[in-house]
Amino acid sequence: MPPLNALLTKARFQLRGARRAIARQSRFKLLFISLFALFFEGLLCVIFHDAFRFLDSFGGAGMMMIGRLFALFFLGLGLMLTVSSIVSSYSALFGSDEVPFLLVRPFSMSQITVYKFIQAAGFASWAFFFVVLPFIGAYAWHQQLSPLFVFWTFLFSIPYLFLFAGIGTLIVLVSVRWMPRPSRLRNRLLLIASLTLCAAVTAWLRKPIAELSDTQFNIASLIPGLRLAAYPLSPSFWIAEGITALTRSDFQRGGMFFTALLSSALCLGVVIEQLGSATFYEAWQRAGAAASRRQRRPILLRAPLGWLRRLLPSDIAAIIAKDIRTFFRDPVQWSQAVVFFGLLGFYFFNLRRFNYNALPDEWRSAIVFLNVFAVSAVLSSLGSRFVYPQLSLEGHSFWLLVLSPATIPRIMAAKFLLAFAATATVSVTLIAVSVNMLGTGPAINAAAIAVIAAVSLSVCGLSTGLGAVFIDLEQRNPAAIVSSFGGTLNIVLCLGYMLAVILPFGVLFHLREIGILDTHTFRNGLAAASAWLLLLTLAATLLPLLFGLRSLYRRLPVKPNKATCPRNNN
Repeated sequence: MPPLNALLTKARFQLRGARRAIARQSRFKLLFISLFALFFEGLLCVIFHDAFRFLDSFGGAGMMMIGRLFALFFLGLGLMLTVSSIVSSYSALFGSDEVPFLLVRPFSMSQITVYKFIQAAGFASWAFFFVVLPFIGAYAWHQQLSPLFVFWTFLFSIPYLFLFAGIGTLIVLVSVRWMPRPSRLRNRLLLIASLTLCAAVTAWLRKPIAELSDTQFNIASLIPGLRLAAYPLSPSFWIAEGITALTRSDFQRGGMFFTALLSSALCLGVVIEQLGSATFYEAWQRAGAAASRRQRRPILLRAPLGWLRRLLPSDIAAIIAKDIRTFFRDPVQWSQAVVFFGLLGFYFFNLRRFNYNALPDEWRSAIVFLNVFAVSAVLSSLGSRFVYPQLSLEGHSFWLLVLSPATIPRIMAAKFLLAFAATATVSVTLIAVSVNMLGTGPAINAAAIAVIAAVSLSVCGLSTGLGAVFIDLEQRNPAAIVSSFGGTLNIVLCLGYMLAVILPFGVLFHLREIGILDTHTFRNGLAAASAWLLLLTLAATLLPLLFGLRSLYRRLPVKPNKATCPRNNN
């Protein structure tokens, strides 16, 4: 069998196995994911269509902006696709257990590299099309275009996808093969340089955009990146102009841009094939050697966690210290939290860059609670990803905890306190930065901070309690634990609680700012919303913890005896 046919056959069998695995999932999980995806796609389509209608209100300038924003949209997607491809390419090329198997088979280095490049592009493509489809649908709906517009967009998106995914793969190959081996001095210099660059970029972005006069309208100064997106040699310009030309039945101009995209993607594929043939094996060996060196390094955060024993009982402090070291020992875990919260922090620190603080009060109040919603959504996701599976990931060592001086309630208390302290610190800080940048009043500031603190408390309570109710000590894969029935139920309840507590405050403050509610009615409504927040938070925090505690006691063959399990509280 030719090598290409063998790889394609293997991919076909993998897809068949994935389809069978999906069929074995719970119907509740599949129904929830399907409904959420349809709701998200429809909501994005409505938002994009409303934005196009808003731009139409500017007349001729709005039509000119719509054409330019089409190119800017694909430029942003291309940059995000490159970043996503860097992550997926490294995992496919150097982190996959399949690579050693392929290396001992009759496949050349170039064939393995191209195969893994296509695989990484496939991993990164689902989010690309997930965002492209509602945008294209809204644009065709607004412009009343024919269905051929969607077909042309799909046709152009394929070489565009491989072009930017190939850039990410190329960066990974070059970096892993020729990146200097790390040392302490080099790491410190790179850290200082990175912090300096981030500070310079942040200082530049925090400069507010200059106010435009009535006679001046410079789109490029209003929308950052628009000049690059509209540059004639930019692939985003090619795809935007090519789709527009084919929609106008200008097949010669559209074919020219499609040929430019396709030839660029094929040329980059040839470069990846040749570079993989020359460097992939050496790069794979360097990546494996670096992984083995990391395993021989001392445990991360070995030092100063002794202060925990001065603040907490020794058994709870020991469990918290263990969980902190375990969390930071795996970069795959803490990097996700850093990326999510880092992007939110970058956005909040640059709110004044776009003069959001100069908007009317009703818009600023809406932005505050939209920011609370964004942080809460990230908290729900990270709570389900990290907090929910923490008891199950103890595995067989969970019985060591049970037989230790720490009782079951204190074990759960340690897990809950650590999760709440971490999430509340980051989320409250982000919302405090947001309201400070927007310059809102003290009442809305206090309400936003109280809501996000309550969300942090309830998400940790739900995730810890349901993680104990649906504990699975035999499963070692975090993704399988999170995607189980209990994990799906946890994310559903977290999202439902989040909506139930954010909407009342957001509606109240918005109605007050537009003058519908008077002061007396607003105060009564605020008191009722506060009582609702308190009751719902107590229920969402305490009830799951109690149910989880009872579930753990039922699973134990013998309940721990305080007389035989003394605690050292010193």
